Amino acid sequence: STGNRNNPGTGILPLIPNSSSYKNGLYSTLDLNTTNFSFNFGIRYDFEAQRAYPFSTTLPREVVIFNNRFHNVSGLFAAKLKIGDTQSLSWNLGYAMRNPAINELYSAGLHQGVSGIEEGDSALDSESALKNTLEYKWVPTSNFAINILGYHQYFNNYIFLDPQDELRLTIRGSFPVFIYNQTDANIYGLDFSTQLTISNSLLGQIKYSYLRGQDRENDIPLVFIAPNSLFGSLTYRAHKTIKLSHRLKIEDSEVEITNRYVFRQNNLLPDQDFLPPPPAYNLFGLKVSTNLTTPSLKFRCFLKADNLFNVSYRDYLNRQRYFADDLGRSIVLGINLKF
Repeated sequence: STGNRNNPGTGILPLIPNSSSYKNGLYSTLDLNTTNFSFNFGIRYDFEAQRAYPFSTTLPREVVIFNNRFHNVSGLFAAKLKIGDTQSLSWNLGYAMRNPAINELYSAGLHQGVSGIEEGDSALDSESALKNTLEYKWVPTSNFAINILGYHQYFNNYIFLDPQDELRLTIRGSFPVFIYNQTDANIYGLDFSTQLTISNSLLGQIKYSYLRGQDRENDIPLVFIAPNSLFGSLTYRAHKTIKLSHRLKIEDSEVEITNRYVFRQNNLLPDQDFLPPPPAYNLFGLKVSTNLTTPSLKFRCFLKADNLFNVSYRDYLNRQRYFADDLGRSIVLGINLKF
């Protein structure tokens, strides 16, 4: 069970009303495994009861009581086939239902964390989705691996936050307005990753993600879908042990360089958002780590720098991008203790 209770002493209408919800679930699974083939089947039923007390949108303000009951059914079918000793093919077919959350139904006001006004819709229906995934893995040697995953998700009543063509003036300033909406949609994409051990000390990795979302009902792109991205890393591992004293030594040192290139989100119409999607950006990172060990303790020390070259950029999925650049160079020094 979960609940939300607002402090009436603030003197303002809350973004999310007082509410409570109770959820129970029941599930069953079946597994079958042979030498080269595995099969999994699962089914789940969830019941959720919600009780919410939002204020009316008309004057004079009154508390309106909502009692909601949702019945959700989910199922999964999964099969995996081993092709020799180095390859495998996996297929997953899943169906899932999700009822709207309290904030999607009854939000009404300024969301301070993202500087935007959000409005829920109490008439939202449950969302349902049928998802297909097909994954291919090839590991010809212990030094090389490839993974390719394709997926397609077919939604009915897909719930999303929809930017409106409105800047609303309040006593705190002017803010963009978003409403929770729903439509029928498709989301599909492809993930590719590969790992290569170049030598006993050098490891490389490349990942690429392609993603698209389409509103089937209105034949337009979906908003707030992550843009395509490309990630690469190169890790050097030193296998030497350096003794600082008879009780203290340095071992398992690593230096990792990362690079993430995020493409511009071009799958969007000009009038679907308050601002055009931000340009593509490229971020480098660096991490240096080592173990300091004694006979009884082990310290893992690391120094990590994100956005190493202090690039000015804006992340399409960060709603603060309407107002300011994203984080600049970030440096973190950490110590983990194992005993």
